[in-house]
Amino acid sequence: MTQKFEEILKEIKEILQKMEDNQTGLDEAIALYERGAALIRQAEEILANAEMKITMLGRD
Repeated sequence: MTQKFEEILKEIKEILQKMEDNQTGLDEAIALYERGAALIRQAEEILANAEMKITMLGRD
């Protein structure tokens, strides 16, 4: 399932909060980091696609 950009940002914020609460164990922190990194890649891809669309619209 592909998430919307806003949903991705919300999940990244939730991950950051969990990692900063000092209650997260090492294994969970690593899993959260991996999930966050994957979400950031998704967000970057969405932004790149949006930028490409905007550029193409500007050429028309």
